[in-house]
Amino acid sequence: MGVGADIMEFVAEFAGSLVFLLGGYAYMCNVTLKKTLVSTLNYVELVIAWSLAVGLGLTTAVIMGGPAYLNPGVVFGNIITGALPVVDALIYLLMEFLAAGVAEIVCLVFFWDSFQASKGVAKRGIFSAYPVEKKLWLNFVQEIIATFAFLFLVFTCLKATSGDSAALQIGVIGFAAVAILALTLNSTGFSMNAMRSVFSSVWFALLPFPNKDGEKVDWPYQLIVNLAGSSIGGILAVVVTGLF
Repeated sequence: MGVGADIMEFVAEFAGSLVFLLGGYAYMCNVTLKKTLVSTLNYVELVIAWSLAVGLGLTTAVIMGGPAYLNPGVVFGNIITGALPVVDALIYLLMEFLAAGVAEIVCLVFFWDSFQASKGVAKRGIFSAYPVEKKLWLNFVQEIIATFAFLFLVFTCLKATSGDSAALQIGVIGFAAVAILALTLNSTGFSMNAMRSVFSSVWFALLPFPNKDGEKVDWPYQLIVNLAGSSIGGILAVVVTGLF
């Protein structure tokens, strides 16, 4: 595979991750912040918004010729199975990290007035997942299970896809899988993806969001649950589906 193809795979990872994150974060801005046309969280809308974001992100990455990892846990799993060189893996992780930053910057620009009008409104949950009730080690186990179940479903369906229809099928898979899990595991605060929560928490801490009011990232939760938990779940999904 030539250098050009390799570069395009990395670009595809960035683009797919950006579509995925921007779609989800834009919805969260609309339902969290003041001075928007939505303003109220609707659970069915939440499921649809994130499901479409994941599906369209996967589809974008595949159409552009990328492997569509879009999840650090999947990257780590492919390192462990020997399917991905460490140097390439680090570049994919960098693309995901940069996509998280760009997605937040775009939200900052488009929702600037809403952020300014939202004094006293908690904002960290826009860009990262937190549980309804924090029980750190229980949430850790829940995150592993949720991530494994979601990615196992995606990977097993992915193995049945081929040809030009693969991108469309992957998009549908992303929609269906997130919808199923979101409807059954809503109270855990699971993100199933360190890019969606941990990478974005770094950017949330760095970027000058109006009225952030000293709001701090819960780093123990992010690192233990949304980084370690989702990564373990992703690794297990890669390894188990690799067996067949």
